[in-house]
Amino acid sequence: MNGSDLIVGWKQIAQYLGVSERSIRSYRGPLLNGGHIFYRRKRFGKRCVCAWSGDLREWSKRRA
Repeated sequence: MNGSDLIVGWKQIAQYLGVSERSIRSYRGPLLNGGHIFYRRKRFGKRCVCAWSGDLREWSKRRA
């Protein structure tokens, strides 16, 4: 994965960061406020969480 790869869904975001899905969901607020994750609309008004791999890598480095 390079820095411009789009990661879609909590499960894939958690796998990318090497944590559980439950753990990464607990950081939803800081990730959203920092612009590290965003939501896209899918069909029928549903939405999915997305993130760029570079943004997640940057966020995880600052957290450590």
